[in-house]
Amino acid sequence: MAQAMGEGEMEQTSTFRPRVLIVDDDPDFLAIAEASLEAHGFQVERAKGGLRGVFLATQDVPDAVLCDLRMPGIDGFVVAEALRSDPATQKMALFACTGRRDLSARAKLANSAFDAVLVKPVDWDEAARLLRDAIRAHAHP
Repeated sequence: MAQAMGEGEMEQTSTFRPRVLIVDDDPDFLAIAEASLEAHGFQVERAKGGLRGVFLATQDVPDAVLCDLRMPGIDGFVVAEALRSDPATQKMALFACTGRRDLSARAKLANSAFDAVLVKPVDWDEAARLLRDAIRAHAHP
């Protein structure tokens, strides 16, 4: 009987689909990211732009946010600071996503509110693994 319960618990764990909010101003990247992460078992919501991303993340807190750095209006650094300053969202996994490879960007990222950085073009298999690891770490600090 204990074994059956263990199997049921394992089944519940395997059906967990973490929620990820993708924040970017590029509709093509949003579509690719959504399809790629959904194929890896994530529930995905998209926000076109930083302001919309902060709004959506604070209205219905996701497990993780994947945010572009360079966007018109408020950029990814401002999004990260806003989410880290809100008690409802400050403990979620927060990933930067950028095509920038220069040293000044890396230095700024090292001192930012992001947990990790994904470089475009994104390796979605690796991104899914990193997101799952970060979500687990934030769920059980």
